[in-house]
Amino acid sequence: MSILTDIYNGKYQGQASRAHYPQELRDKDMEFWDKVTEALGSEVVDAHLYKLCEKENLTDIHHFREGFKLGVRLMLEVYGTQ
Repeated sequence: MSILTDIYNGKYQGQASRAHYPQELRDKDMEFWDKVTEALGSEVVDAHLYKLCEKENLTDIHHFREGFKLGVRLMLEVYGTQ
C-alpha cells in the first residue's frame, strides 16, 4: 500500500521522532543540569525545563505546518494547478 492510500483510508501512522544526540553530548548536558540544579534548586530548573518543552513543542508544530504547506505546494506545482 502507498502512504497516500493509507492517509485516505485513515490508516496512516506517522512516526514521531526526535534528533538523536551522541551519548557524550547527553552526558555533558546532564552534568550541566546537575550543577544548575545544585545551584538553583530543582523547582527553578523544573519550571525552566517545562518552559523549554513548551517552546520546543510550538517550534515542532511550526515546522510540521511549514513542511505540510511545502508538500501541498509541490503537489499543486506537479499537477499545474498553482
